[in-house]
Amino acid sequence: MTVVNSKEFATNQKKFYGMALNERIFIKRGKNMFYLTCASFEDDEVSDLADAIAAEKDENISVDDYLKSIYERAKCGLK
Repeated sequence: MTVVNSKEFATNQKKFYGMALNERIFIKRGKNMFYLTCASFEDDEVSDLADAIAAEKDENISVDDYLKSIYERAKCGLK
């Protein structure tokens, strides 16, 4: 687990994105803490993700359904 401040993260984003593939990265900004996570998509899932993003603009889809569709497509090995 690594904790960085927002200025350090902004300066070294590539470094921390790479680290996030293997460990948990937390970004501290003021009183808030953000968690950097990764998601990998297969080629055929990219078009599904684009459909989900387009559906976000559709007023008929609920936020829960949208987030659920993103979650189901995400694959990440967290340690």
